Order: sequence, then structure tokens, then C-alpha cells
Amino acid sequence: MTITENQRSVIKAVSAIAAIAVVWTSGFSVSAKTISNDDSINTETQVSEELLVLPNGDALVSDENGDIDIMDGVTVNIKVGAAAYKKYEVPKTTVGEALEHANIALGKYDLVSKSLDEKIEENAKIKIDRVSFKKTVKTQKVKFKTVKKKTSKLYEGQKKTIKKGKKGKKRVTYTSKLVNGKVTKTYVTKTKITKKAKKKVVLVGTRRKNYTMLAPNNTSFKTKSKGGIGTITDHNGKTIAYKKIVSGPATAYSAHPGALTATGATVRVGGVAVNPAVIPYGSKLYIESPDGSFVYGYATAIDTGGFIHTSSTVVDLFYFSNATCCQFGRRPVNIYVLA
Repeated sequence: MTITENQRSVIKAVSAIAAIAVVWTSGFSVSAKTISNDDSINTETQVSEELLVLPNGDALVSDENGDIDIMDGVTVNIKVGAAAYKKYEVPKTTVGEALEHANIALGKYDLVSKSLDEKIEENAKIKIDRVSFKKTVKTQKVKFKTVKKKTSKLYEGQKKTIKKGKKGKKRVTYTSKLVNGKVTKTYVTKTKITKKAKKKVVLVGTRRKNYTMLAPNNTSFKTKSKGGIGTITDHNGKTIAYKKIVSGPATAYSAHPGALTATGATVRVGGVAVNPAVIPYGSKLYIESPDGSFVYGYATAIDTGGFIHTSSTVVDLFYFSNATCCQFGRRPVNIYVLA
């Protein structure tokens, strides 16, 4: 409601009667107190200014002379949290006072779209974001570290775990910021180790292999350095991954050039005879003695060993020379199945 100058004059003129009636019936009061000084006969009267808000948003204000004035009311739109905008009739004061008249209390971290000291205007829009914080405590595992120690007791490429690692535990406190009930950011505010992790200790071999290579076989094929159950280092210093190991005695055999194997391939150094039930035909292999003193090298399973029904031999290595076969004799080997 807008009050004309005429109306203001009328209200002021009858303030001694009409305003008092309005004050009494509406619960509006103007209080005064007298302050005296023991050393002086002078007194000072202080009039407290109070304000009465009418239903339409206008307000009756008492000034220092006891006169009644009218403060215009305005309609504002206020949105609180996730709710929709709602209209409020409030006196035309500041944003902060308008929120008080609308009985809207602000939390410690709440955000208001306008400054609280800003003068309120007709149809102003005020948005209030309700901000809160929530703490969550979680127990998490702590990864252990791996310590590698060099040793000459193992050959190059060989590794041995002498101490298993154990994961630790930690209690982590997360603080989440919520705006209007929704999480907008989460960050770690505290971390406490409740159980220390234990390091894993692995020995890494440094000892060089002094090996003998009968009928040198330096042939290799495409191999992978990872993806199997373990890795080894070949005679050229290359790291290769293997899928499984077959260990046992090995023997050697020979044949004339052009002779055919069980798979139809011709004999060659690097083509070996196996038990196909243990090592399938076509398997890519790397063969050496367990102590590294002998290396046959890369090989492919292309023939069937005559030993499969008569002995515990696991492979027959092919050489063109009978003398080389005799020199090799029978000795233990590790067959690394690569593919």
C-alpha cells in the first residue's frame, strides 16, 4: 500500500490519539526512560525507536519526537534452499532486515545472493543457499613398498622374495560440503595410520652366467617381456615372460638333413622333441639348465620324443652332430614355455 502525503499529514496530526490507539491495539509501543545524574538536576529523556510491520508490508515508525511515520512496504521474492521463490511483504529497508521481517534465519555458512546491507527494492529477488558440512570416516588399506636388494647368490634375471609385504590400515576423515542438501565437494581433512604396512623384500640376482652353448643357437622369435607367471633373462640379456616351466632330464638326438619330424617339419637345431600331452606341438620354448651352466636357447616343439613311454625325460634336443649329442649326454633342464 502506498501512503500519500495527505495521509501522512493526517496520521501525524492525530498521532496523539489515533496513533496511540493503533499502538495499543496492535501491540506497538514507544518507550522512554529518564536518565538522572546525582551531581546534576538536569535529566535527559531517551525515546527508543520501534517499528510495527503492517500486513501489507508498510511499517509504523516512531521517531525521537514521538511522532508516527509510515515506511513503505515492498513485495520481494525469496528462494530458500531447493524450494521455489515465494513472495513476501516487507518494509522497504535492507536485505538483512527484510529477511528478519520474513522470519528467515540464516545459518553460519549460508550464502545470500545479495549483500545484507543492500537497500531492498520492489520485486527484488533474493536467493539463499543453505550450506552445511558433513564428516565421514572410512578405514582404508595402505599399500606396502617393495625393496629390492642385489645379491651375487642369484643369476642375472633371477629374483627371490625373502620377506612378504603386508598391507597396513588407515582411518581417513572426509568432509563433504552440501549446498541445499547436495554434495558439491568432498576433501580429506584428516588421516591417521592405525596399522603400519610391512615392506616386501626381494633379492635380485647379479651373478653372470658362465654357460656353454652346444651348437650355438642364437635364434629367437617374437617374445613378450610380461604377461606370464614370471620372467627370465635369456643369453642375450633380454627379459622374456613365460607361461609355465617344465623341469626334468633332457637328452639329445640327431638325424640327417631333410629328415621329417612328427609334425611334418624338417629337422633343425632349435626344433625339439617333446611329449605333446605335456607340451603341445608348436609351443615356443626357451631351454637352459637350472644352474645356468648350459643353454640350448630358443626352441619350438615340432617332434615327438621316443622317450615318452620309456623314461622320465622331458625333452630331446636336436643336433646334426652325433658327437654333440654324446657330449650333451643326459642332464637336467628347465623348459620355459613362452607361447
